[in-house]
Amino acid sequence: MLKNNKVNAVIAFLAAVLLWVYVVGQVNPSTTGKLTGIPIVFAGEDDLAENDLALVDPGTVTVDITIRGDRSDVRKVIANKDRVTAVADVSGLAKGEHNVTLDITVPSSVDLQKSSVEEVTITIDDRISKDIPVEISYEGAFEDTQKPGNVSIHPETITATGAAATVKSIDHMHAVVNADELSEQQVNLTKTVRPVDANGLEVGHVSLSNTQVQITAGLLATKTLPLYVETTSDPADGYEVTNVDAPSSVTLEGPLSVLNELTQIEAEPIDVSGLKEDVTVDLTLLLPDSVTLVEPEKPQATIHIAEAEGKTWTYDAAEIVIDDLAEEYTATIAEQTIKVTVKAEKTTLDTLKKSDIVLHVSAAGLEAGEQEVALTQISNLDAGWVTINPETVTLTITAAEEEDSGTDEETDNESTGE
Repeated sequence: MLKNNKVNAVIAFLAAVLLWVYVVGQVNPSTTGKLTGIPIVFAGEDDLAENDLALVDPGTVTVDITIRGDRSDVRKVIANKDRVTAVADVSGLAKGEHNVTLDITVPSSVDLQKSSVEEVTITIDDRISKDIPVEISYEGAFEDTQKPGNVSIHPETITATGAAATVKSIDHMHAVVNADELSEQQVNLTKTVRPVDANGLEVGHVSLSNTQVQITAGLLATKTLPLYVETTSDPADGYEVTNVDAPSSVTLEGPLSVLNELTQIEAEPIDVSGLKEDVTVDLTLLLPDSVTLVEPEKPQATIHIAEAEGKTWTYDAAEIVIDDLAEEYTATIAEQTIKVTVKAEKTTLDTLKKSDIVLHVSAAGLEAGEQEVALTQISNLDAGWVTINPETVTLTITAAEEEDSGTDEETDNESTGE
């Protein structure tokens, strides 16, 4: 009896399996299936463009649907949901907001049971075009002292065309460059761009004049170096440069190999000739061709000019040296007071003595009689100004024999008792 029960159980199991195989394989019972995230496609946008209208970016819009059919057919559609389309036709619509009924198409082997939405709300706006600048962002890590430099983008702007509200929401065209794509040598890269808003989110439903740009870039290093500024010529007489107020250092960028050769930066010398007051000038830095200035953007220097400190000494005629007097003449200088003023930096004046300055007149080429001659000075003054007041003295030149003959006559008279 037990043996018969086991046999019956086996027979029943086999019968059930055979029945299931028959139902599944031969009868293929009807079932339902769900497809999610079917993208909604908008038709008729060319028709809008002909009327200078465009669809405002609706964002990412999708629909979920339920289908029914034989189990095998449902499974095939779910496995390849690209065979399902959801279309919203916007052709012929006017400017403004509209509710558009969806036209959902499924393969003929299954039936559409229901959809999560039956219509979609869209907005139609004026169609405009606008030039949008291209901007680059960099992904990856650069060395602490390096950054991208000498970057050029072609084209620099891309024309976006679409609904006014959509186009106006575009902040820039975004291209991405990886840090490991750059080196000290310039490289040329082709990059795809996408329109994004101020938050970096992609803006859809616009057409672009270009979808790619050519980027040329390289790696530049930065380095801060001391700045040397000097002046040339002299200010107006009696004035001196008291200070040059300029940045002590500048920050540069350029190829690392070039920056490593630099120890300081010089500016073109500043001409201060004739100045009597402070002046501020833009500095022109003497930089290698491949190096550019980063900070400060516009370096300037203020040249401080002040009236020089002075010392004044008084000279008399006996302290004036007469130069180049012919042997047959003697000369005397009329008595008068001469003031000599020296203006110079304090450090110079502190060590300067009256004896360091000697007044001279030249009698070269002069004949007997009274002459007005110019006073000059000789000193070891390296920097400063000397003024002489008055600038001339009266020089009396006398022939030497006239003086001698007068002396002989007086001697003869004395010998004769006259």
